[in-house]
Amino acid sequence: MPTHTLKRNITEVICDADQVTVLLMACREWLKYQLIPTKFMKNTHWLAWSLIVLALATSAPGQSAVTRVPAGRSLEAPVNNILVLSNATGEVRVLDSKGLVLANDLVYLPRIKLSDLSPAELQALLETKTAYASLTAYGSLQGTNAQGAVIEKQLQQIWRQGQSLAEKIQTRLEILEDLREYNNNLASLPGSVAAASQYAVNDIAINERLTNRAATAVVAAAQVEAVERYQAAGGANAELAEQQARENYQKSAARVAVANDRAMIANGQTAAADQQVTDHLAKCAALSTRLAGHGINVPIAPPFYAIPPLTMKAEVDAERTAN
Repeated sequence: MPTHTLKRNITEVICDADQVTVLLMACREWLKYQLIPTKFMKNTHWLAWSLIVLALATSAPGQSAVTRVPAGRSLEAPVNNILVLSNATGEVRVLDSKGLVLANDLVYLPRIKLSDLSPAELQALLETKTAYASLTAYGSLQGTNAQGAVIEKQLQQIWRQGQSLAEKIQTRLEILEDLREYNNNLASLPGSVAAASQYAVNDIAINERLTNRAATAVVAAAQVEAVERYQAAGGANAELAEQQARENYQKSAARVAVANDRAMIANGQTAAADQQVTDHLAKCAALSTRLAGHGINVPIAPPFYAIPPLTMKAEVDAERTAN
């Protein structure tokens, strides 16, 4: 095969090969002519050409002699929790929509608003363990579902639409807090509904008892009146009959008072339980409306579903490497 044809074929192979392959090819050629001196002497230009190809391959724009990390690989989560600011230094203990709380020597420093931090300080905040966890994870369970994937995509889009890093962090924290409160209300709703139903059942029984005892007291009062008329007419043993009738009425009236107190308590419990259900539903509706304003869609009325665990690392990691 002509030398120029062979060179062209090898050049095509090298163009498609990675740097390690190119290096091995050059080394192989070098060893070949070291082991066969006569051919090495006759083909010095071949060795020189191979080394030139290797040099060009290793010095090509955008290439590095060090093996590169595959594209798309996520960054390691921060393990440090110390944040150095222009006016304070400490361990990040709290990060929420109200701001940042640092602790220094077990002393909690005054809360710092995110709007008071410089872009560089906000960037440093992303490299702390607490802040990163607060911004990239929701829920304590692993995995997600179709609804979670939709919300994760919405959160990613909202993050990218932020005009500044401060706005991105602030909005993310507000959304996650609303999602937690939404889930808390949903978690409390079944218990409130069950309690309201149970109180309603008890309320019916207690009110029926009150009605029966009231009826008995009415009968006892009528007996007292009848005995009084009998006594006025000069009936025999009228005084004893009147005493017995009054005692019976007093006992009935006391039972009515007790039943009435229990009925009032039961009615109050039922009303309170019903109000709790109403409050939870109203809170879910309000949170749903507020989340929709950010671009997050959750049910505003039954049937509800709980927000699943969410993972939101990609956009935050991209922000960490952007600057």
